[in-house]
Amino acid sequence: MARSNDSNSNKIYEIAKDFREKCLFDDCSLISGKGDIWKLENLQKIHNCFIAKPDTTATLTFIEKFENQIKPEGNEVIQLAAELLCVYFLFPSSVRGVQKRKVVNEVLGWVDSEPQQLRDDHPISKAFEYGLGSGGYGYNTRRPFELAFLITFMLGWKNLSLQEKQDKIGKPWEFQNYLDMIQIPESLDDSRSYNAGSCQIRHMLLHLLFPESFENIATNNHKRQIIDKFSGLIENEVTENQDLNLFNIRAKLENLIPGKELDFYKDPLRAAWYDETTDASEDIAPVEALLIKKQIVLYGPPGTGKTYRAKQLAEKVIRAAALDNWTAAQYFESEAEIKKAILNNTHRLQLHPSYGYEDFVRGLHINAEGATEYRLGYLPELIKKIEDQKKSGEKAGGLPHVLILDEMNRTDLSRMLGECFSLLEDRDQTIDLPARNSNGTTLTLRIPDNLFVIGTMNLIDQSIEQIDFALRRRFLWLSCPFNADALLVAAESRWKERKRDKNALPSWERVEPDFQRLAVSASNLNNKIKNSQLLGSQYEIGHTYFLDIVDFLYKFIDNSSSRKNNHLWNNKGNALEPVYLLWKLSLQPLLEQYLMGYDTNARNEELKGLSEVFLKAGDWDDSRS
Repeated sequence: MARSNDSNSNKIYEIAKDFREKCLFDDCSLISGKGDIWKLENLQKIHNCFIAKPDTTATLTFIEKFENQIKPEGNEVIQLAAELLCVYFLFPSSVRGVQKRKVVNEVLGWVDSEPQQLRDDHPISKAFEYGLGSGGYGYNTRRPFELAFLITFMLGWKNLSLQEKQDKIGKPWEFQNYLDMIQIPESLDDSRSYNAGSCQIRHMLLHLLFPESFENIATNNHKRQIIDKFSGLIENEVTENQDLNLFNIRAKLENLIPGKELDFYKDPLRAAWYDETTDASEDIAPVEALLIKKQIVLYGPPGTGKTYRAKQLAEKVIRAAALDNWTAAQYFESEAEIKKAILNNTHRLQLHPSYGYEDFVRGLHINAEGATEYRLGYLPELIKKIEDQKKSGEKAGGLPHVLILDEMNRTDLSRMLGECFSLLEDRDQTIDLPARNSNGTTLTLRIPDNLFVIGTMNLIDQSIEQIDFALRRRFLWLSCPFNADALLVAAESRWKERKRDKNALPSWERVEPDFQRLAVSASNLNNKIKNSQLLGSQYEIGHTYFLDIVDFLYKFIDNSSSRKNNHLWNNKGNALEPVYLLWKLSLQPLLEQYLMGYDTNARNEELKGLSEVFLKAGDWDDSRS
């Protein structure tokens, strides 16, 4: 079953059980267990003030707009709004417990007589400390839409008869069908394409209420990727219902890997499908795009982890092929062979202005006798290696190879590729290369079907204009912008490396809140750069540029000082020394170079505005949507 048996997870499931009993089948308060807070009348009021009359003021935060909408409706509606947020915060692990309580208590504080507070020792507070899965940064920025889904669901639910409620709650798949009929009112649409199907809380509710039947996966995209990778297990049972497919896949996997609690976000399952560099909200996963076209380009500002992402994609393509070519049982028994294939079958070529056709395809060389002859370049030699491996009879011989062309816009790509230009589309077709060897033989070239190509490209490099349109259509193009979640993943990994060197450093859990605020400040900085008349989206700063702060904090942190609870920002949200160092030594010089062509006054004014945005802490859990 999909339910986690971890004792911390059980705290969350207990609150979910209370929600079912107190709120779905009664109107009682989720916090106190008293009153009739969840009655139809209150739900209708909150629908009218929050959904029917959305506040689209761009300068206000979510909580400011929420207060303007909710507070005039009276104490019971305020209490209901706070408890809706309790349900909203119950599943995600990507929001700190202290921040969850802060938001809920801020809303409860709007009550005009003896405001109730969610105490630290309350069962909901204890459940808030943990999570069942990440909602990601997007779950917070889409908060109005997620709450609108929850309110709309509850409003419809309260209009059902008792028998209808019992019928639906007793049958997980019937409840799912009911949930999927919910439509978010068009009044919330502010030109962004959110709909009920993309609401993560839909997936969260299913797992919270029916953990034995539904996975702890909060996005359609992740569910689709898992089904794609493991569909061979249920080849004759695949349906249009994602969750039912996952249910059947889990049943097969539990037979293949008995005696182990399986989680799709933990190994060995995680390694088979998960790409930590992929945004869960993307319409198509990069690995899927690569499997479709066989060659893609990852493009974006410098420092967005394109090379790292390319390596991750190479691993996923090789693992996907292993899972397809072998039985699932063989796959899970062959981890050592798979890791070896990932190492040997991933090839990275760093391109530069002097790298050309002679290096990549074939060029003239002087032989031992002093005569000139044509010799194969990097690509034909790689293809020969691939063919030899395939003939060897090794189990991994049929697995794909991935060629990473790093910084492909730094060379004249059309000249470098030469005949490969057409062979990228005509796989397994052989062509003759021009000119012959001294012995009269003709060199030939064929690109095998199992060679995938990943290019990386920096938008800021103006040589991108050299990529002609005929070459562009032979690749799929995937944007790699700044990613707040990726910044946190990388920062956590680097911090834990530093902690191994210096055990006295505080744990990642202690410094994580400060890094979350840094991620939002970095997002705010990039939004200002994107909207700047002097810069623009191509000058956004990639998340790897912000990672130097780990080393600054490592050097200056004092575990026994007043920085015990403040590592990057003080209590007023102002930057502390490590953030100032990051700005002064890394970000400001980079931006100064970007602005070099402008007059001094314009450059200084732009830098001043950018520094003010970055040196003020953002709030990871705040939304201006």
